[in-house]
Amino acid sequence: MLLTIEIIQQIIYSLAVALLLVYLSRLPKHSLFFSSLLFCSLLLAINLIPLYRGSSLVEILRGAIGDVSIASGCIMLAIIAKQFDFREIKPRLFAPLEKNGLIIVGSLLYLSTFSFISFDIYALGYVSQKLLIGVIIITFLLIAYDRVLGYIWFLTLVAYYFHLQASNNLWDYIYDPVLWLVLLIDAAKQLITKIR
Repeated sequence: MLLTIEIIQQIIYSLAVALLLVYLSRLPKHSLFFSSLLFCSLLLAINLIPLYRGSSLVEILRGAIGDVSIASGCIMLAIIAKQFDFREIKPRLFAPLEKNGLIIVGSLLYLSTFSFISFDIYALGYVSQKLLIGVIIITFLLIAYDRVLGYIWFLTLVAYYFHLQASNNLWDYIYDPVLWLVLLIDAAKQLITKIR
């Protein structure tokens, strides 16, 4: 089981870093062939080339950030992969309601974790059948409306059922600090753009 968890985390980090580097190279806007070639080369390089004391870039990132939740990994990959879409009009990955809902949930979760709120929301992830049922209902509603977040949370629920992460807490499968910070930064950027 630990080997499966390690492999899943390695895959999430490898794909995300390789896609991000290809996107930053601006090749996807010019050539799908060369961007695909670069992507495959980067996948090998970031996993096999030792950078610091025999550790690859992916191992260094995992050591610095820690494991990401299954949902965060899927969301991160979807955001980066969406940048490779060659169509002129790109549909939004998340509706504003979904994005704001995730920001509020993350804020409540981490405020309660650091005791700013007296009720421990994180502890609900261990024992609460109500939380699990609520997540299942929201997931199927999102899928019914053909929303990306619904499919991501469905994968997360499958991973939770098979215990594909080290934690037994549902929150560790559907949310983590990396996702919360990315959403907060994105919201701040949009707010600054509107103010200007």
